Amino acid sequence: MPTATKEDRLGDGRQVFVAVDARDTPRAFIELEADGHIDCFYCHPDVAGTGVGAALYAWLEAAARQAGIARLYVEASDPARRFFAKQGFSVLHRREFARRGVMLHNHAMEKRLA
Repeated sequence: MPTATKEDRLGDGRQVFVAVDARDTPRAFIELEADGHIDCFYCHPDVAGTGVGAALYAWLEAAARQAGIARLYVEASDPARRFFAKQGFSVLHRREFARRGVMLHNHAMEKRLA
């Protein structure tokens, strides 16, 4: 299965919010697709737990509200599930799937904005 390039992903209309340090080095990012899907969310271990992720999420939610998006949704790992629950998301169900023969899971979550 072909994978999307960085250019494909950034050219599909998603918004990407990036936190940088004093040297302009990216430390965290979060992506919002036009339909309210949060596709990727990453914080470098040096900034995890410092509020950087929560600040990025706040920017994303404000942008979603401004765009008239009524529902945000995400497929969250176990640690991300805890983060998103703190932001007001509810777990819809646990998803189990295989990747390259390895069983994995995540959690389908959503937050209604309207």
